[in-house]
Amino acid sequence: MSDPDTDARATARHTASLLVVVAANCYPLAGVLAFGWDLLTVLVLYWVEMGVAALWGVPRALLAVPFDRSVRTNTLPLAGLREKRGGWTYRGHTFYVRNVPTALLQLSMLGVVWVGIGLFFAATLDLWNALGDARWLTVAAGALAITVAHGVSFAREYVGEREYEHTSPRMAISHTGQQTVFVLLLAVPVAASESFRTGGLVVVVGVVAAKLLAETYRRVSDDEPGDGVLAAVFGDRDTTVDAPTVPVPEGDPDAVRTPDSRAVRIECACRGLATLVSRPAFLCAIATVFLAVVLRSPLALLPASLLLAGVCLGAAGRYLQLGTMAYHRYGDALVGHDRLLEEPQWRAPLAACEGLIPRRLVDRVADTALVELDWREPNEGYWPDAAYDPERTRATVGPFADFAAAVLALDLPVRPADRPEPNRTVAYAALAFVAAFACVPALAWHVSRDPAVIVVAFLSLTVVGPFVVVAVYYL
Repeated sequence: MSDPDTDARATARHTASLLVVVAANCYPLAGVLAFGWDLLTVLVLYWVEMGVAALWGVPRALLAVPFDRSVRTNTLPLAGLREKRGGWTYRGHTFYVRNVPTALLQLSMLGVVWVGIGLFFAATLDLWNALGDARWLTVAAGALAITVAHGVSFAREYVGEREYEHTSPRMAISHTGQQTVFVLLLAVPVAASESFRTGGLVVVVGVVAAKLLAETYRRVSDDEPGDGVLAAVFGDRDTTVDAPTVPVPEGDPDAVRTPDSRAVRIECACRGLATLVSRPAFLCAIATVFLAVVLRSPLALLPASLLLAGVCLGAAGRYLQLGTMAYHRYGDALVGHDRLLEEPQWRAPLAACEGLIPRRLVDRVADTALVELDWREPNEGYWPDAAYDPERTRATVGPFADFAAAVLALDLPVRPADRPEPNRTVAYAALAFVAAFACVPALAWHVSRDPAVIVVAFLSLTVVGPFVVVAVYYL
């Protein structure tokens, strides 16, 4: 039976929260009546609010406890970190490593979508001259109030009342997606129609009312687990509980092995460079070359910085997956333990494991090898009733410098003699094709010296890139 005093306090907090939402969304009306705002100024304020909400969404996502199975893993950066258990605790609140991909997705939205929208309208509408110094001051005051309001809500409600215990990472950042859609829908008529942009009080009241209705509906629907209109637009509300702790056998392990540090460093560097072979990195590279070579603009530093950040994040993410691990064998059970997080990650029954030694260029360079384990079907996991999707049934062990000794100590289901040999015939054939294809832009540059040839050379990477991967794989 619920406590009446607790219910009354919850109702009071909910009412106060709704009043704050109403007051904040009525601020543009005050701007219209007192400071001579038009719809363009309102749009700028909504754009600022979208950025503030996106920024506060990062710590919200990192703190979220439930594991969200409605998110597509292949859409997230550093998606492999979603398998990580544990995190870093600060004053009783844990920032989970598995939520880092969602937080990075939010940061990418902040750095690309939000900044992109701002730059576009700053260039096309000449915002500074259109608004004037006086309006910019009132917008800045509104932006400061919005930032403080989000900070107070984060500290008092999300952290203080531990709302993150029943909020998934996706739901923690869903507000940003809703605001982005609203700003884009408002931006189209504002940019296209000068009469709409300079519309009177009736137009502004209509826009503010629509924004207020959307915000109020979000606050009301977030308190219920049902499927609303916005839930249908922005994804399934279904989330799952956190995975149970991995059961570790009692006593000291029979054997302990850690990955070879040199091989880990090489692999982290390779994984960081591998982030350049992706669609976002390719677009950033094209933008960098175009701005630097064709336009000779200092704005090329922006996409170049994004490329560098991607390389660093790729290397760091691989280190968190591989470099911090230790492998403990307890009889016929192998436990993967994260030394940095001090948290067991998985437990594999060696009797049911199948092992595979993959072909990897890193292992040939560092004279190491690793093992990929696969032990059971998802519906036969240790916690068949736990709604954690999917349960770990695969793991990577290694790389090890003294591979034969590691296989013996950990009782891995492989033979050291099964390490794959390079197939240089395939590798050299792929490299020959790459060299032949690279001659075309090289000759074009030699003849014309046209900077546009460099852009064409980058575009050719979409063709030769897969052959480079094949050559590296079989070397």
